This record gives sequence, C-alpha cells and structure tokens, in this order.
Amino acid sequence: MKSLVIKFLAFFLGLGLLGAIVVGSVIFYFSASLPKISKLSDYQPSLPSKILAKDGTVLAEIGQEKRDVVAVKDIPPTIINAFLSAEDSNFYEHKGVDYTGVLRALVANIKAGRVVQGGSTITQQVAKSLLLTRERSISRKIKDFLLALKIEEKFNKEEILFLYLNQVYLGGGYYGVKSAARGYYNKELNEVTPAEAAMLAGLLVAPGRYSPYINPSRAVSRQHYVLKRLYENNHLSQEEYQNALNEKVKFYLRKSGEFKAGYFTDWVRQRVIEKIGEDEFLTGGYIIQTTLDWELQETAEKEVLKGVKGIDKRQGFKGPIQSLKPEDIQEFSFKERLKIYDDESDYFTIGPDFQKVYPFQEESKKDMMILEKDGFYLGNSKEDPLYSLLNQEIMYEAVVIDVDDSSKLVFVSLGGLVGVIPHEYFRWAHERIIEEQRTYTRSISRPSQILKEGDVIHVSLLNKDTSLEKVIDKDFRKTRRWESLRKKLSRESYLLLELDQEPEAQGALVSMDPFSGEIKSLVGGWSFSESQFNRALQSLRQPGSSFKPILFAAGLENGYNPASIIIDSPEALGGADESLNWKPSNYDGKFKGPITYRNSLEQSRNVPTIKIAEDIGVDTIIEFCKRIGFNAELDKDLSLALGSFGINLLDLVRTYAIFPNGGRKIEPKSILGVYDRHGLEINFKENEVDTLELVEDEEISDSREPKEDKKEEDVPSLSFTENLDGDRVYDRRLAYIMTNLLNGVVLHGTGRRALKVSSNLGGKTGTTNNYVDAWFIGFSPKIVTGVWTGFDENETLGWGETGSKSALPIWSAFMEKAISKFGDIEFTPPPGILHTKIDKETGKLDSSSNFTEAFVEGTEPGGDFHKKGEVFRPENQTEILEEDDYYSQ
Repeated sequence: MKSLVIKFLAFFLGLGLLGAIVVGSVIFYFSASLPKISKLSDYQPSLPSKILAKDGTVLAEIGQEKRDVVAVKDIPPTIINAFLSAEDSNFYEHKGVDYTGVLRALVANIKAGRVVQGGSTITQQVAKSLLLTRERSISRKIKDFLLALKIEEKFNKEEILFLYLNQVYLGGGYYGVKSAARGYYNKELNEVTPAEAAMLAGLLVAPGRYSPYINPSRAVSRQHYVLKRLYENNHLSQEEYQNALNEKVKFYLRKSGEFKAGYFTDWVRQRVIEKIGEDEFLTGGYIIQTTLDWELQETAEKEVLKGVKGIDKRQGFKGPIQSLKPEDIQEFSFKERLKIYDDESDYFTIGPDFQKVYPFQEESKKDMMILEKDGFYLGNSKEDPLYSLLNQEIMYEAVVIDVDDSSKLVFVSLGGLVGVIPHEYFRWAHERIIEEQRTYTRSISRPSQILKEGDVIHVSLLNKDTSLEKVIDKDFRKTRRWESLRKKLSRESYLLLELDQEPEAQGALVSMDPFSGEIKSLVGGWSFSESQFNRALQSLRQPGSSFKPILFAAGLENGYNPASIIIDSPEALGGADESLNWKPSNYDGKFKGPITYRNSLEQSRNVPTIKIAEDIGVDTIIEFCKRIGFNAELDKDLSLALGSFGINLLDLVRTYAIFPNGGRKIEPKSILGVYDRHGLEINFKENEVDTLELVEDEEISDSREPKEDKKEEDVPSLSFTENLDGDRVYDRRLAYIMTNLLNGVVLHGTGRRALKVSSNLGGKTGTTNNYVDAWFIGFSPKIVTGVWTGFDENETLGWGETGSKSALPIWSAFMEKAISKFGDIEFTPPPGILHTKIDKETGKLDSSSNFTEAFVEGTEPGGDFHKKGEVFRPENQTEILEEDDYYSQ
C-alpha cells in the first residue's frame, strides 16, 4: 500500500513537473517573440494636424484619427472611475492580470449565455492596442498575459492610464477620452457629467454596437450598467446615481462642415503636405499657424457673396426653382421647416422609448395651416419656435401663396411662417439678359409678371417683424380696399423678405500687409463648397486698367511727373502685327486733347496711357515689371499698356504694395510657423519646396518687420534707380508720388465710390473689353486689398459692369472693416518731396490755385530736372483707322 501511494505521488509530481516544463516552454517560446515594450516610453500616437488663424481660431483639423493627447492629471476622477468601473475595477490592486476578474467574467458569461463581461485588464488592453495585432487567437491571449506582466514591471499605474485613456477607440473616429468628449458632447473633460462619462466608458466593448447615434437603446443599457458599477464601487452616492440615471444626455450632432476660410485653408494644406508628405501631415499632429485674420476673413466672405449677388440681380431673374400644385404647398412648407430645424439643431437626446429626440420635434408636429382672408394672410405668432431660428445670413426656399398686383406684394410661406416681399425687393427681377451692348428690359411693376401661386423661390430675411402698413404700395394706401383691411391686418406681424437667387458670377478678394506680406484675407469664390477652384490664385485674368499704375510708375522713373502733359487724341499705333496699325479709344469714346499725367490716371484715359508706353518703350516697361516682381507674361507690344495679358489677383495685389510700403518688393506670407506635436517650431520656408528641419533658437528671426532704409543723402539724387538694392525695387519718393496719384483716383477719379470709407486711400479700377473682368485694387497706409469679379467662362458681365460698379463696392465694404481695425491715418511723404500749388488742368504753377500737387524735389514745373510732356506722334503714325474697340475700357 505504501509503495502504491509513493507511485501515485511520483506520478502526480511527474505530471506537475511536466506541466511546469510545458508552461515554462510556452512562456519561453512566446517571450522570445514579444514586441519590445520600450517604445511605450516614447508614445507617439497618430494625431490630426490643425491649421489655425492668427488669433488661434481653428480653420481645419485634418487627420486619420481624431485624437487629443491629455495628461492623466487633467482627466477628472469622474471619467477615470467610469472607465475603471466598466473595465477593470481592481486596476490598482493587480499586477497586470486580474485572476479574480477573469473568474467573475467567466461566471457572468455562463449565466448570461453570451459574452457580457471581459476578463482583460486595462494593462492587457494597452498591450493589445499598442503592441499587438487585433487577431483573436490563443497565442495572442498568451502574449496579452505576458506583456501585461512586463508592462506592470516597467510602468507605474498613472503611466499605464495615460497610455490607455489616450489610445482607446470610442467610435465616431474618436480616439482617447478628450476627443470623444468633444465629439459626443462638444464639451471639455472638466465639463463631463457622471452620466456622460458612463456613456463614454460603455462604448469600449463595441463602439458601433453601443453607439447612441446608431443603437440608442443598447447605448442606454450599457450606460446604466456602468453607472451601477460606479455606485457599487462607491464612486457615486445613491442620490448621484439616481440623478445620473435620470439625466437627459445631449449628444452633439456631427455636421459635415467644410474648412473655415476654405480657399485659404486648402491652399495652406496643399503646400504643407507638399513639403512633409500626406501621411505625416495626417498623423503627425502638426500645428500650422497662419497669417489669416479671421475677423476680416468673415467680412471678406460676406461681402464677396453680397457683391456677386448684386451683379447677378442686375443681370436679371432666373425664374422660380420649381412650381408646385396648390395641394402640395402645405407639405413643401412642412419639409422646409424640418430642414431648418435640422440645420439649426446642435444635439439630440434619447427619449423614454429609446428614440432620438431632436429640439423642436414636438413643435414641428403642430398644425401649420395657412389662414387666408380677403386675399391677405394673417400674420405670424412669435411663439412659433421657427421664428427665433431664422437667420439673415442664410438664403431659404419659400413657396408663393399669393401675388397681389394691386398692393404690389408677394406672400410666401417660409416653413409655415408667412412672409411678404414688397415691390422694392422684387422689382429687380426683370428678364435675364446679359449683353455687352446696352439693352433695355421691361421694368417689373406687378408681381404677377414674374411669379404665381405655387412657385418655389429663394428668399433672404430682412426683418422678422414687420406690418403690412409699412410695406404696402403707396397708391394702394389710397384705395377703399386697404381702408377696410387696415384695422384687421396692420397690426399683424410678417416676415419681411427679399427675392433672391444663387449667383452665377464669381468674385475673389486678397488682402495683405504691404510691409510684411502677411495675407490677412483670401477669398477664391463665393462658395468653397460649390467650387474649389481658387480664383484668387489659379485664375489668370486680364487686369485691364488696373495695370495702368504699374505703367505710370515706370513713366515717373523715366522722366514724367504728375504735371506732365500728354495729348489725348485719336491716332493709329503699331499693334502686335507690324503690318497692321490699331487705334485705341477711351471708355467714353471721346478725346480731351492736352491732359495732365495725373488726370490721365484719375480718369483712366487709354490713349494717353498708350502714348506714355510708346514713349518710354515696351522693353523698358517689361524690364521695370521684372525688377518690381510683377509676375506676368507680358506681350512685347503696346497692347500690354491696356492690360491685355493674364495675371492672378494675388500677384497684382502684391505688386500694388510697393506704393504704400515705399518701393519694397514683398513675398506673400500665409504661414507664420509650423510646429510639431511637441510644440517645437519647424523651419518652414513657405516660398521654397524643401524638407523641414527643426529651427535652432538662434536661427529664428522675425521676417515680418520691415527693414530699415539706408541712410540717404540730404539732397537725394534724381537718378531714381541708383540706390535700389535687395528688396528695394522702386524709389521711395516715386512710390509716394504714385500713392498720391492713386489717392487722386479715389478723391477725383474712377474710384470715387471709395471716398465714403476714407480719404486716406489709393486705388485703381480695372475693366476689360466687353465687361468681362472688373477689378479694384487699392490700399490704405496699412493694408492693400484687391477684388476681382467676373464669370469663369470669360463671358461678359453685362453692359456697364465696370470695376467701379462691380468690384469697388466689395472692396469698400471690406476696407471699412479693415480701417476700423487698423486705423485711418494719412500717407506720410519721405524726404525729398515738394508740395506746390498748380493748375490741376494745365499742370502749370499757380499760386492762387486750391490744388496742391506733390513732386520729387527738382521735378516740379520750373525745376532743374528734365521732364517729359507734350508728347506728339511723328507724322507717319497719324493714319486714322476704323473704330476698333477691342482695347476700349
């Protein structure tokens, strides 16, 4: 018997030894293939890159994973406890593997007949997430086990939590608790409630299965489980637990929004990706600090849209979007109401029946019957929830419910609210005719000429609360019908609306600091979502008369002064084809005879411009343009004088900067700095294609500050090019003279519409042949801005759509905002400038004149310096040809 016992003991000892050998062999085998945990010390998760405006406004956040890394000390205990209670309540007690937790999960799963709990610890989940693949196998489970033990040996609990809470995937593309809190609740971590924290923690098991957006009932069930675990672990009191169960959590609605400042932001994104690579940009967590002034950018976008809408309305009405049968009006109004609710709703909650409940959902079910009486419609109740949601910045679809010719009113239903369009706000809607020649259209005096009941139209909100008495036609006020209705309806409230439509014309705006080159605003079209083609950068358009200041600047350098006389007379000149002469004409088709240099520019006279170009020579003009950095391919003939070549808006604006900045060539600057995920600045050379390097502290310099001028002699030389070097490409005295001349364009010439903004402005209109392009480029002492309008297809904007009419209103509205921000100051003359009284029309000295002209000292009338003027063509070039208005402006 004794020997038998010994044999059994020996057998079991042998089995134990064999088991130990097997276990040891397994551990040895898998340990050899385990990944090194040392890389956890240098945690570098995928982070999205951010593009910021100068004031820190986020213009875009772009990446493969939505993640914000946050230190454990900055994560509230409420969130940490929720995740620990849901996943690993013994986290602080175990050494990587919770054997008790494994048994508890096994029992719970057997009872439920399915997997309801997991046995993996947070440490094991870190191992799986960061070091292992997602395969489901016994070998991976063994690796989980072994790696968890190793991780616990090398890292403390806070370090493991840091890795875990920043790495976990919580659905919706969100990685880590910080990005998830923003994504689900639009909140920072310190604002998250216990109910919200429990919902986040509940997502871990299966983010898709328990998503409140996809499966609200499962999401709530899982949330309640986590709240119960929090209560059982003494992290919530009884009262806190009940309050959390009853809380209506608001889930942020993720709306597919485009970039802010879309054209600018996408341009920055493309150039950064070009240098660092797309994968690195999407995962590297770069911060790109740009020059954009977000406040001015909002104004720029608003005014470009407003401006092109104005052009579009002058071209005529495109007609209703569609026409409905009377019986379909109610349904259409209801759908439009729901659309507005959806657009304006920021969140939803989960109701008792586990359905998603949106704001205003109950209100939208209310009866929206439109009450009719005597051909008019009863007004609106301000209690209607839709009333408060309407926005003057948005264009809506509305349906016509009545047109009344006698009162000249159009009544519409905007989501069930009654709006009225008076004659003043639909009379623009004449027949749509876009011709380069002047045409006459029938004026709209009755609404029935353009609209009928059931027509769906675009409208813009002018006022939420107006009465018919304020908008009724003045002649209708005298009728008996109005007298009978006045008492009934004059106190009713209506929406005051304007007939609107989406524009087909386009516009662009660029604004920059003339000293640093920093781009403050850039708009490449009226809607980035509609078209990503960037008209500020990618479109080469003829500048027309907006090129004249460049040519006149060359003229000042070659002997002309503001009082020089040029003869504005009809003469034939050599064209591109030497065998053919062409005869340019002025915009008004008239000739003024002798005219001063100043008046030629202020009145944008074509013939004097051509004569100046012929006198100083095409080669001289081309060389001058190269020197000042005018980036355009110029024709080598006199047609260049009238801007017959192509250039983009950014390059034209940059060139104009040489006038207010004293003759310095600048490079456009859109990026102030690029920083890696650790906040270290990268050496990013914006205007060169190269690789990025970390910037050493001693290498960092602020290139935005204008360089100081070299000390100049007391009596400056009248040779205007001998002191030019580096970025000084134009004599600063001549730069001031040109600034003064362009100030005259605003004070006396084609830019007079800008005078309402300030008298301390300079600028020039531009209108190309057949009204295809309309420009205004101008500046204050602190900012230079350009605007272009036109069609993408190079078609005419229509008769009379000049730079002054189409582009200048946009420019003026933007500059009014810019000047209010940067200040309204006068242009300061440099040394060497003389102011003297002259006759503005003849250019001669006149002490009794009330006009004072600026000259470079020595070039004034009667001065020592030879001046150009009184230019006449040789007799063999005086042949008069038939009118050729290709170059008319």
